[in-house]
Amino acid sequence: MFGDVEVPAEVLTDGTLRCYAPAHQSGRVPFYVTCSNMVACSEVREFEYRDSEAHYMDTSRSQANGVNEMHLHICLEKLLTLGPDDHQMLAINSLMLDGKWSNQESSVKEVVSTARVQSLKKLVKEKLHQWLICKVNDDGKGPNVMCKEGQGVIHLVAALGYDWAIRPIIIAGVNVNFRDAHGWTALHWAASLGRYARTH
Repeated sequence: MFGDVEVPAEVLTDGTLRCYAPAHQSGRVPFYVTCSNMVACSEVREFEYRDSEAHYMDTSRSQANGVNEMHLHICLEKLLTLGPDDHQMLAINSLMLDGKWSNQESSVKEVVSTARVQSLKKLVKEKLHQWLICKVNDDGKGPNVMCKEGQGVIHLVAALGYDWAIRPIIIAGVNVNFRDAHGWTALHWAASLGRYARTH
């Protein structure tokens, strides 16, 4: 239910629904799940309709258009870099964006073993854990900092499909609706790249 309007919803996975918001004037309306009888069978939340999407989100182009996974990994590594020891790995990964390497990217992806993927995941988990501990104790913006391209850590992990990382980031103090420099949330990034973003 969006206010007084009941809309159909599709169950994607356990605890994940998808529906389309009906047209409505700007403002907040009650938002909840029903059993097709207009009676709430979930917690009643608020859904906010806004005047102009252009003000909140760059709709002239899709941010995800042209963004490849390697670029997202490099942005995440740059954001998670804490000291000089991390720069060597960053330089090696930055070479992967070079034109000579990008032509070979599809063949490299085919050769990548499960062990390498697991090693990368472990490395990202360790770096994220260390970064969150440092940022939680930081007097600056904490974990709400953004990379040069304007995304925060929550946007990058959602875009990469690292749903395991969302909950620790939220616990560290990043709002699940934290918007990047272009008005996108983690959910926008996950959806634009065909990923599922879960917070539980």
